[in-house]
Amino acid sequence: MKFSVDKAIFLKNLFYVVGIVDNRSSMLILSHVLIEAKDEKIYLTATDLESSVYTSFPAKINSEGSICVPGKKFFDIIDKLPEDEAIYQTTENAQLEVIFNKGKTKIKTLPGDDFPQIPKPEDFIFRTIKSEILSNLINKTSYCVSNDEMRKNLTGVYFDMTNPGKIKAISTDGHRMSLVEDELENSIIEAFILPKKATSEIKKFIKESDVLNIGVGKSFFVCDNGQTSILSRLIDVKFPDYSQVVPNNFINSFRVKKNDLIAALQRIGVVLSEKSKGAKITINHNNLEIRSLSETGESVESVDTVGDNQNIEIGFNVKYLIEALSSFENEELNISINDEVSPACIYVDEKQKDKQLAIIMPMRV
Repeated sequence: MKFSVDKAIFLKNLFYVVGIVDNRSSMLILSHVLIEAKDEKIYLTATDLESSVYTSFPAKINSEGSICVPGKKFFDIIDKLPEDEAIYQTTENAQLEVIFNKGKTKIKTLPGDDFPQIPKPEDFIFRTIKSEILSNLINKTSYCVSNDEMRKNLTGVYFDMTNPGKIKAISTDGHRMSLVEDELENSIIEAFILPKKATSEIKKFIKESDVLNIGVGKSFFVCDNGQTSILSRLIDVKFPDYSQVVPNNFINSFRVKKNDLIAALQRIGVVLSEKSKGAKITINHNNLEIRSLSETGESVESVDTVGDNQNIEIGFNVKYLIEALSSFENEELNISINDEVSPACIYVDEKQKDKQLAIIMPMRV
């Protein structure tokens, strides 16, 4: 196998696939990326057996073939190349040689035939979705996906397309929840949980085209932009009934400038330790008083608010508040806290609370 390709193009496409490689697996091949040179293109594939990413791009092919290279090591080699273009060729002793103007690098490879067969689920039901919509759904929900493998149904983003013309994305780790809704022609009714790792990989190439094709078939999900695809096994566990968490009434609400509150919370968080993550918030008629106390120190902040709200004293995880507030694009937000044991509900305004809603459970401080 021998080919030459521009460094920037090679590096960009390697970036799309290298995040999937699994260096912790007992199967050495899963830490590798499959490189195939054929039909005047380079094809790159990586898999951890749960998710797979494959992409292709034009290249000058002198001789066709396939090999597997250590994914992250190879990415670093290409990243450090001094020239825009290099020559890549296999050697007789199962190495890939990278030749550039002032030197060359060799890396050990595995046979291309050793790479696992990528699952090819049949009977996909495809639909198109604007990249901007899918990006928005993922970005505004991925921050509160759980990492707890004991609660498998919380380790992904739940996509709900059971209401005609709507698509919802919901995520929760049991302490907080994010709900986002947008418009989509969905005459096909379905709902599924997409693993967090898959959503992270989709974000890498999601904006390369204006429109994406997404499909669900059997127990797999596929997302394709015409050049790069990700195929992921879905989480086959029932997602919690999120509607039970959303309060029926949004009362005791106030309006606040998002960046002012985030800045205050960030300063408050400086004195917090790993053990004490919460701050006590006192809601007054026209301001919030935020107080943190730990073995390293204490801090007090005041943030102006607008609203006819009751006086309440309640504790929240500072990090959770910052992440929820940061997921909104608007400068001013509404926050509703019904009483001392109720969650904080963050939304833009009454008309748009179905479009995006962040819910954070209180904590004892």
